[in-house]
Amino acid sequence: MNAVPVMPAAVHQALRKTMPGRYTPELADEVAAEIVARLWPLAEQTGGTQ
Repeated sequence: MNAVPVMPAAVHQALRKTMPGRYTPELADEVAAEIVARLWPLAEQTGGTQ
């Protein structure tokens, strides 16, 4: 299973639940983009981007 496509939604959900006073869609998008940027090379190496 490739986790990269579902990462943005998961980050939004997690931040809304754990940081309701600080959550913004923009913050969640930034965090998700950073996670995807770090995971994408690993997913490509293992064939998880298909």
